Amino acid sequence: MTCDHRAAAPAPPLPLPGGLWRQLARGTPDRATVRLLRTARASRNLLLLRALHEDPRGGPGRARAVALLAAVRHHAPAVFDALITDPATGTALAEAVRDGRPDPVGALAAAAGHRAGLTFRLDVPVHDGTLRLPGLGRAALAPHTRAARVAGGPHGTTVTAHGPGTTVTVTVPDAPGRTAPGWAPLPHLTLAGPGPRLRLRLDSHPSLDDPGPPQAGELARWRERLGAAWRHLAGRHPDRADAVRGTVRAVVPLPPRAPAGTSGRWLSASFSDAHGLVALAPLDDPAELAAALVHETQHSLLYALQDLTRLLDAPPGARGNAPWSERPRPPSALLQGASAFCVTAAFWRTEAALGDRAAHAPYERWRRTARRAADELQRGDWLTENGHLLLRALRDVLAEWDDAPP
Repeated sequence: MTCDHRAAAPAPPLPLPGGLWRQLARGTPDRATVRLLRTARASRNLLLLRALHEDPRGGPGRARAVALLAAVRHHAPAVFDALITDPATGTALAEAVRDGRPDPVGALAAAAGHRAGLTFRLDVPVHDGTLRLPGLGRAALAPHTRAARVAGGPHGTTVTAHGPGTTVTVTVPDAPGRTAPGWAPLPHLTLAGPGPRLRLRLDSHPSLDDPGPPQAGELARWRERLGAAWRHLAGRHPDRADAVRGTVRAVVPLPPRAPAGTSGRWLSASFSDAHGLVALAPLDDPAELAAALVHETQHSLLYALQDLTRLLDAPPGARGNAPWSERPRPPSALLQGASAFCVTAAFWRTEAALGDRAAHAPYERWRRTARRAADELQRGDWLTENGHLLLRALRDVLAEWDDAPP
């Protein structure tokens, strides 16, 4: 079935704080705006969870998992809030609802019950002999295991699975990041710099190759490079550091960049379902890695903003010229690009103002990129009223720079 995207009158735009558009255009949202966007993503994930709960194909196992989540929400609301806003939760719920991927509710509930220290017992599906507890790590079980029992209580949490002629039991450590026999934790990092610290974990994403948790040497290198990038960002761009700290929860390590002059790997990426997750190549220049963090944080913020209000009203198949791609791109990509490259240009503009002569070239490059994307959006009849407010704020920032070189 097809429908005309303009057949029905669009809903009136959601009223949003007046300063929000300028804050987002500059990439420096205040704490209230970051909290608003985090709440928007929590509401989206709760709706996805409700859709799975009401699916009659879920069976009694899903009902018990949802009951455990309700208990966590009642007894440990901070744990529930952390879970429902986690990028791994958003990814798992969205893929289950949209694509029919394996039911994630049991694993989410088990992870939440463990964090909350509740007594529970759940039977959770296992895939490829491994049980992943989102945000925590993975338990290695027998190769052909289809299900595992996760039990939490006063003495901790265990995962037990029965395979052909064998039973495997793995204990999940209470402390995040701690190893145990059969348990591979997700590494948790605390990065110090001027001002508050940045706490995040190294994770994976289903759309990317997952080589497993990094070994000790590679983990140390990621700790070092992320620590240097965070010190650079917090010391020279404190307002942008606030946005990163309020948004980013997880980093996915990407393979090294392709050699100069070749097409190849991304330097960074983000995903619409995973608010607060950024994928980063192992860039050893602190300023370059800090710029990538800023760029992908802006994508995450814009994805969450679209949980609150429609920014686009484009017909199916609409495309426009994108300055970063040889192929025409949909209006959603143009809007994301105009916003994220504008903020990237702002980062390098500040670097240039602070005396980094090498910053002028990336500033000019990304400023031109953002302007061309904004011009393409201006020519297209694709934006809602709130979409125009964001575009106007972006164009205002770009126009200010014309009159005041860094």
